[in-house]
Amino acid sequence: MTHAALKRKPLQVPTGTDSRSAAGSGGTPLGIVTKNSSPYIYGHNPDTGEAIPIETKSNGTLSLVKRPETARAERWALKSVVNQILKVPATEKQHRTTKCMIMRQPIAGFGLAPIQVHKTANHGKAFYTGLMACGSIWNCPVCASKVSERRREELKTALESARRIGWKIHFVTLTVPHGVGDDLSKIKALQQKALTKLSSGKNSIKSQLSRAGIDQHGYIRAYEVTHGKQNGFHPHFHILLFTSPNVTHQVIEGYYKNAWQNACVRVGLPRPSDEHGCTVQDGTYAAEYASKWGIEDEMTKANTKLTKRKGKTPFGLLKAVLEETDPDYPPEYAARLFKVYSKCMTGARQLHWSVGLRAKLALAPEMTDEQLAEQITDETARHLATITLEQWKAISKAGAQAHILTVAESLTEGTYHILFEIINGYVERYKMKYGGKGAPLGNGVPPD
Repeated sequence: MTHAALKRKPLQVPTGTDSRSAAGSGGTPLGIVTKNSSPYIYGHNPDTGEAIPIETKSNGTLSLVKRPETARAERWALKSVVNQILKVPATEKQHRTTKCMIMRQPIAGFGLAPIQVHKTANHGKAFYTGLMACGSIWNCPVCASKVSERRREELKTALESARRIGWKIHFVTLTVPHGVGDDLSKIKALQQKALTKLSSGKNSIKSQLSRAGIDQHGYIRAYEVTHGKQNGFHPHFHILLFTSPNVTHQVIEGYYKNAWQNACVRVGLPRPSDEHGCTVQDGTYAAEYASKWGIEDEMTKANTKLTKRKGKTPFGLLKAVLEETDPDYPPEYAARLFKVYSKCMTGARQLHWSVGLRAKLALAPEMTDEQLAEQITDETARHLATITLEQWKAISKAGAQAHILTVAESLTEGTYHILFEIINGYVERYKMKYGGKGAPLGNGVPPD
């Protein structure tokens, strides 16, 4: 499927109407509308007629309210872009992410798992089982969403525990000067060396704080990479530092700033500036930096954000390829940048807990990203469908993986046979498009 084929049709938004009449009326493109008499309206997709909620912001402009199913469809669309960017000739070893959510999961001693659709009993959310999950927080929008959300919940619990026992929480950000011509791999390697000097030896941050009578109970470190048009790739660290309560953020910043500058210079990096090289904020909220995300999201969801700040997150690069509308990041350029980023970051650890911290906060042993991506959190989920390999091929060719889950979530007892009909509808279209016998209909969906 080409990038152009993945692009969505322009959303039409009616003016001067409220939510009771807008969904079925004509309208003008969203970008033209700036004010409306009602605080909320509905736009619609001109092809499908789907009603899409829109809210009026405080400045009078309109903003799409992204529903969970819409966000999921976007993740699957971005996943298709990744598959194209990372695909290599058949004679070469394929990137693990290009197989993710496409190929069936092997089960030791039993062959390949069946592809199934399940629906959680508690929240009515649908999901697939039996498919390979790459678990890549760096490359895969589908897996990154699962992993980062589960990391976020874990981090939220850690913050609550730290506050309950009286620890002070500091949010540290460490950066280095960077330019558009810098080599990302080289910067990353030197940053890791600087971090080692910051964390070990008699002049480590922990030793310095200890000599000042400040206890460091542990830290959680996250690595993030963004890209700016003017200054290129921007890899940087976020650190949640847990200390005794008798210290301010300004004191912590003083220690970190000097130590980080010295460490960077010693390994051959440019000296970080006094203004931007190190910042320390209140780790209980960091609202100005993290906006509405919350501090736990800033630590775990760096890739999944489609930032409004200047430049792009990695998945923002994928969106630029998908939509082909960003003059600063044309598709070919954005795709090349993502390849560079992927090659550098694949296999790197995004989140790191200091030794012993999880035990101090009474958290379970850490799971890998792959384990989190494959984890089923609701064991009471109902099995709705077993999809044959041929059916899955038809669904994948149509780019309908997210749509099948949305349909499953919308159905209730007595109507699940509709899922069977929709799946076979994709099979019939596959047969018409590609000719030949095509995929058998099968009876993969059990009766109610």
